[in-house]
Amino acid sequence: MTVDGKTVIITGASRGIGEAAAEVFAAAGAKVGLLARSEGAIGEIAARIGDNAMAVSCDVSDFASLEDAIHKVENEFGPTDILINNAGAVEPISHLATADPEAWSAIIDINLKGVFYGMRAVMPAMIERGAGTILTISSGAAHGPVEAWSHYCSSKAGAAMLTRCADKEAGAAGLRIMGLSPGTVATQMQKE
Repeated sequence: MTVDGKTVIITGASRGIGEAAAEVFAAAGAKVGLLARSEGAIGEIAARIGDNAMAVSCDVSDFASLEDAIHKVENEFGPTDILINNAGAVEPISHLATADPEAWSAIIDINLKGVFYGMRAVMPAMIERGAGTILTISSGAAHGPVEAWSHYCSSKAGAAMLTRCADKEAGAAGLRIMGLSPGTVATQMQKE
């Protein structure tokens, strides 16, 4: 299988797994849309990659923002062939009994709703074409509790199940939908 000429959209592409994935896909010949809130960071990465990369700032926790960013990439590079739901956050870390409800909910908005929003934005056209790949980056924390990470563990477990649901619903239509639950990865988020 080749990704030469394919359009790949990566959320959370400003650092870590997202940045590395953008570089690997571009090196393999894909046209890469880098999405993240950090406009400066994704702009620098896209400039380094070259003409086959495009940076679009957006907020994955806002459906209209994410959908608009995806449309901008598609207008430039063509329909999304591969979506990598990678955007994620873990701060603030806090025990349940003292967690700020708004901050806890914000992680759910990014890590779970952001995955749904990405799927919702690309799946109708993928189903119509009978092809497309969606890859969700979950976490080993989706499968086991981590002290003071209830928001992260819950959101990543939800993203893993959401991915399984999407596969069940759209696999027969020709879509490949899968998730990865990596263990500890030496990203900036992990270091922090």
